[in-house]
Amino acid sequence: MAAATAPLAGVSAPLTVPAPAAQPEAESTAPYEDDQEDQPYRIVRTKEHPSEPMTIDNALFQMELVGHDFYLFLDKETGRPSVVYRRKGYDYGVISLAPPAAA
Repeated sequence: MAAATAPLAGVSAPLTVPAPAAQPEAESTAPYEDDQEDQPYRIVRTKEHPSEPMTIDNALFQMELVGHDFYLFLDKETGRPSVVYRRKGYDYGVISLAPPAAA
């Protein structure tokens, strides 16, 4: 995986990932229930999980570990929220939030 994602991360270092800490995930729908009355959609689940900054390699590893097609993480290099996601074949993509524009 590290070799396949090296162009994304700009590094070719071997993948080393610490064991994930077992922490409970928070799940709720309460904050959204009242806000949805006038909307054509319905949020049926929200989820929050603890986050520590990680590299793109680590985020890809975590994504594969949980078996999802995407993984939201805090990029260790940029400090910005980012998402890694699976594309066709063995390709991956990264989406990051841009810093706020100067006013």
